[in-house]
Order: sequence, then C-alpha cells, then structure tokens
Amino acid sequence: MAETDPRSRRVVVPGVRWLRFPRRLEAEYREYQCLEAVDSFRVNAFYILVLYLLLVTGIYALAPADVRGLWLGTYLWVGVIVMVAGILAQFRGLDRYFPLYTGVGSFLAVMLSMAIPGFLDEPGSVQLANVSVIYALVIVYAMVGLRFPLATLACWAGGMFGWLIAEQFGRGIDWQIAHRTYTGVSLLGMFLCYTEEVRGRLLFFNQRQLQRQQNRTQALAERLHRLSREDSLTGLANRRYFDEVLDREWRRCQRERVPLTVMLVDVDRFKAYNDHYGHLQGDECLRALAAELRSYSRRGGDMVARFGGEEFVLLYPGVDETEAARLASRLCRTVRGMGLRHEYNPPFGEVTISVGVAWTVPMENRSAIKLVDAADQALYQAKEGGRDGWRLYEPPPTVRLVRDIGKRRED
Repeated sequence: MAETDPRSRRVVVPGVRWLRFPRRLEAEYREYQCLEAVDSFRVNAFYILVLYLLLVTGIYALAPADVRGLWLGTYLWVGVIVMVAGILAQFRGLDRYFPLYTGVGSFLAVMLSMAIPGFLDEPGSVQLANVSVIYALVIVYAMVGLRFPLATLACWAGGMFGWLIAEQFGRGIDWQIAHRTYTGVSLLGMFLCYTEEVRGRLLFFNQRQLQRQQNRTQALAERLHRLSREDSLTGLANRRYFDEVLDREWRRCQRERVPLTVMLVDVDRFKAYNDHYGHLQGDECLRALAAELRSYSRRGGDMVARFGGEEFVLLYPGVDETEAARLASRLCRTVRGMGLRHEYNPPFGEVTISVGVAWTVPMENRSAIKLVDAADQALYQAKEGGRDGWRLYEPPPTVRLVRDIGKRRED
C-alpha cells in the first residue's frame, strides 16, 4: 500500500504537528479543549489530592525528625494549591478561566517543590524532597489538562523561580540531583504532553470534519425533502404534498366531525396570456399569484398548493359553506386588485381567476378524491358562467324513474 504524501496530510490536518490550527479553527479547538480539560479535572483533582496525601505521609515518615516540621509546613502549600484549583473547577461559570488558574497553580506548585530542597542540609532529606519535584511535574504534564505550551511554561518558569529562591534565600540547588529529577522528568513530561495534545488535536479535527459532513448530509436531505414537496416555480406545495396533506386532514376532520373545504383556482385564458406575453412573463404572473395566494393560508392546517399548470388549490379544514363563499369572493377581488395586464382576457383586460368551491363533513362512505372532483366541477361551472367569479358545488338533483303500470280493464 502506497504511503500517504506528507504534504497531503498537512492539507487534511493543518497545523497539528506545530500545535497551531488556522486562526478560526484554533479558537474552536481551544474552547473545546478547555471544556474537555475542566470536565476531566473535576474528577482528577480528587485523585491528585489523594496522591499528594500519600506522598506527604510517605516522605514525612522517612524524613529526619529535625526537618519534618519545616518540610511539612512548606510543602503543605502544594496541597492547598491543589484544593483551591479543584474547588474552582466545580464552578462552571469559571470554566473559561481554567487555563489561567490551573496555570498559575501549576507554576506555584513546581516553584515550591523546586525551592524546598535548597533549604535542607541532610542528603537523605534532599533526595526525599526532590521526589516531590517529580510528583509536581508528572501531575502538571499528565493530569491537569493544560495545553503543551502552557504546561511547559508553568513547569520551566516555576522551576527557574524555585531555583532563584533557593539560591537567594537557601543553600542552593544540587544540580546533579536536579538534572536527574527536574530536568529529566521535565523533558519526559514535555514529550508525553506534546504527544497527548497532538492526539487530542487530531481527534478534535476528525470529530469536527465528521460533524461538518453530518451537517452537510442533513442539510442536503432536508433540501431534497423540501424539494420533493415544493413546486420549483412558485415555491408553493406541489401536487404530491397536497395529496398527502389532503388525506391527513380528511381523516382528522372525519374524527373530529368538522367540515373540510377545497377550492380550485384557475387563471382565466392563461394560454392566451402565454402566447401573447411569452412564457417567461407567464411564469412571473404565476409567481405573483402564488405570493398573493400564500396570504390565504395562515391558520394551522390551511394549505395553498400548485395543482398543475395555471391551477392552484386551497385546503381549509374547519371551514363551512358560509366562510368558504366569503373567502372565494375575497380571493377573486384580490386578484383583480393586483392589476396584472391581460389584453386577451376580454372584457376585463387584466388577469382574473375562476374559483370552484366544494365542502363536506368527511365520513367513511365518502372520499377526499370526490371532494376535489366536486371542486373541479364547480370550477367548470364558474368558467361557463363568464369567468372572474366563483361557484359553490351543488350536487345534481336526484332523478327518480317512476313506472306507471296501467291496468287493462276488460270491457
């Protein structure tokens, strides 16, 4: 299998080896890393304190009696630092300041640990005190959760300040021991901390890419779902989605025993409009009408859809005959009021519509398709009646065939 080109890796995962993403991505990573680190430290602070107590009791038992009090009184402050940092980590309002207070705490802990051996005389006591340096460094690099630059700064700056304190106020540092403890463990800790941050950055980058891909896939799925229900020209619901909603509302109105109204709207002499003004202008006309019709669908369950060609359909659950007549009449006036020029629609000279209205209370022995058919028949009647108007569907009168049977009378 061919090896991956290093240059392509830098493109895929920018700045990981140098611990520096591009600016915007770096800001996201630092926020992510801070929250992850503080969540981890809320738990780790307890174990750090337990290890500290074990270390203190162990060294206290081994230390000479004449230095126990001094050593314990000085090193006790490291435990105080751990406790304060652990308490601050419990307040979520301070999460954004986690690198600050843990960085300062780590600096102070390393500084105290480094300075304490400079105040001891007995070689055994000095060696025991240097164990606390190892402890402090391991905790800062491996368990606190600071980023590599901050952990390195806290440990090396703390070590240098501790050395200065020991030189100025104590007996100085035995560098043969210090190099075996402080220097060696610092270099090892830097390597482990750097490796951990590289791994964390790779994990963050991969999670971010996966999330972006999931978001993109979800957005595409939602767009496809919307397009499958939306008419591309007018932005209204399409015929397929109308059929779904009609079936759902029919069953709901049947359960609740409320009326359901369907209105079919047709643009009068639209073929002549297209032939005279062109199809592009015809599309603009349909979009303008769709925008106006959309205002007639404001209640829950109401719907406006493009039925096909120049036909639109409106669905009104809970609307009876009286309200349907009012809506249809207002709709015709609204379209006339738009003032869309149409020279080939005499005698009006502007775009008008014809509306067929049908309503019913859904029952089991009826079907939604028949309601649409009834609205279509009413639309036909509106057009036959001169257009620019509406008709309410009226079922044809029942015809009864009466058979007269004559009786022959025998004379």
